[in-house]
Amino acid sequence: MQEALGYLVQTDDGSLTACHPDYDEAFHSKQGALTEAESLYRDASGFAEHMTRAAEDEARWGVLDLGLGLGYNALMTIETWWRCGGPVDLELISLEHTALLVKALADTACEWKQGWSPEWRQWSQSLDCVDSTLWRASWRHPQSGRELKWQVQVGDARQANLPEASLLYIWQDAFSPKKNPELWTPEWFAKLRRASRPDVCLVTYSVARVVKDSLHEAGWEYRLLKASQHKKQWLRAQLSAKV
Repeated sequence: MQEALGYLVQTDDGSLTACHPDYDEAFHSKQGALTEAESLYRDASGFAEHMTRAAEDEARWGVLDLGLGLGYNALMTIETWWRCGGPVDLELISLEHTALLVKALADTACEWKQGWSPEWRQWSQSLDCVDSTLWRASWRHPQSGRELKWQVQVGDARQANLPEASLLYIWQDAFSPKKNPELWTPEWFAKLRRASRPDVCLVTYSVARVVKDSLHEAGWEYRLLKASQHKKQWLRAQLSAKV
């Protein structure tokens, strides 16, 4: 997979990214793969703060990671749950188009893991291949006994199996609307709506007009968030009460 991706690029925070050969676009911004995972998907979404105050009787949390890519958003999600003491059961679903990426992520020799913590390496290498379209891993937290289940679905995200009314957080991190338009349409956001809980939070790096229009048409409300460093704004969305 390393040969297919071409050379790796060091971003501003020291983490590595690469350019996808089919989409001709980098997986992460120049700001940094790790920085984006933490500042946008962990912090600006409210995920980390919510996790610290999660009640013991809360229902299972569903988190959608679109797409898996080099694994940063998924592993940030696992790390946040682990460090907060595993207060809830969590179902993490990662969607990935490129099968070789998942295989590389689970491999001990994966080159973009340079600088990763031992925990990130262990978690990523825990993925087991069920078949050509599904990988799985799971853990129980030693303090709470709660379980985190991680599944990676490989293939066209539009055909993904997403349980209805299950998602509490969505990391909408597909390639840009210009390169990957099928995952920014009203139809796509309608699919996410059906899979979401009423209190769902969707966050994304893209504030393109087409993204805003598609969200609105599919029954979402959005607001813009102040970003950091190289990008001015991010977007956070919730279900509209009017639909």
